[in-house]
Amino acid sequence: MLEEIKEIYRKYGGEVVEFEKFEGNVDVGYTIEYEKRLEEVDVCFFGLASGDLNPLHFDEEVAKTTRFGGRVVHGMLTTSLVSAAVARMPGIVVLLEASFRYTKPVRIGDVVKVVGEVVEKDRRKYRLNVRCLVGEDVVAEGYVVVLLW
Repeated sequence: MLEEIKEIYRKYGGEVVEFEKFEGNVDVGYTIEYEKRLEEVDVCFFGLASGDLNPLHFDEEVAKTTRFGGRVVHGMLTTSLVSAAVARMPGIVVLLEASFRYTKPVRIGDVVKVVGEVVEKDRRKYRLNVRCLVGEDVVAEGYVVVLLW
């Protein structure tokens, strides 16, 4: 079924980023990077999957009346790329905790880059400070705690 969904996703302009694990020994100072262009289909799929059909994401006329001046990508869709990034860390990864602050809007078609660094280690638990960037602009920042096997 996943391959069929990938084909539908591609058909509507989605970019499938193949899943590949990062290499290296995870310790304080270990860094991760991941990026993806967020397209119309991403906003639609995310809205349908989450139930968040807020007009700010889907209705240009309504969105123009906001401080953003037009449609924006869901904040949680943007930071979901952090989950995709940490899932690529070596071993089996479980996301235990996440906290983000959204600083700038993301527009459809923007390439979001996730940058993270391990700042704490406690046995199998790792805390990473993370930033989501569009170009040089930080659009979200925060931290995640993961469990690695």
